[in-house]
Amino acid sequence: MAAALPAIAIALTAVSAYGSIRAGQAQAKGLARQATMATLEAKGKALDARAQGVEVLKQMNRANAALNARAAAGGIDPFSGSAQSLMVYNTSEGAREYYVSEDNQIIAREGGLLAAQNLMKQAKAAKEAGLFKAVGTLGQAAFTAASLGGAPSGSGGGFSGPMTYPSGGIGNSGGEMAAWT
Repeated sequence: MAAALPAIAIALTAVSAYGSIRAGQAQAKGLARQATMATLEAKGKALDARAQGVEVLKQMNRANAALNARAAAGGIDPFSGSAQSLMVYNTSEGAREYYVSEDNQIIAREGGLLAAQNLMKQAKAAKEAGLFKAVGTLGQAAFTAASLGGAPSGSGGGFSGPMTYPSGGIGNSGGEMAAWT
């Protein structure tokens, strides 16, 4: 039974090391999935910003059409004077809002990309941490096994006979312990 203990200890250490590797891989997988979700969410936000920009352009066209219709209904040339000035103002405000929506698209895409890259770096680090923990566990087990040494041999390192006790005992008259024989 005593001879099997080192083999059992090595097997348990190997199982622990394997578990550390698998835990790191599982954590890395979860972080990679989060990175994919961050990318998809960013694409969704970018599409929302684009839809907002399209809606701004539609509103601008409706407003310009209404200005043209009102000016023409009132007998005013819609392409000169006050009507023209209102359309230019409306167009410039619409363009400004449209460019803001384009900026929002860029911010959403880039923000998602940065978040995904950060999560992928964390995934790589988790995988490496699991591997390093496994190597450390195996190294520690090897060091422990080496420091324990093997079974005692009959010559030199172990006890080689019956134990003898000091002749004077602990309370001998000289105040010192007698030498072991």
